[in-house]
Amino acid sequence: MFNSTISKLATISLAIAVFMGSSTSAIANADMLILTDLNTTIEQNMAIQMQEMMQVAQRELSMSLQTQLSSSMFDMAGVEQFDQEPEEVVITSAMVKD
Repeated sequence: MFNSTISKLATISLAIAVFMGSSTSAIANADMLILTDLNTTIEQNMAIQMQEMMQVAQRELSMSLQTQLSSSMFDMAGVEQFDQEPEEVVITSAMVKD
């Protein structure tokens, strides 16, 4: 009777130990899956943010170039306007003798 109780206790202890070991590895696997999913989500979010940053940078660069180009064109138009000297106006009068 005593041996049978010890045997049952040993069997139950062994079953509990195996169950605990398997649940621990299952928890570790679940933790790894959670970390993998988390890493994947973070990488996707970073990729999306980098794409958005590149689009914003391209837009700002384009706007800056357009501004500089229009400013230089405006400056050149002003310089050309002042570079042209007024033509001498020939005044003919009835009082001038040839």
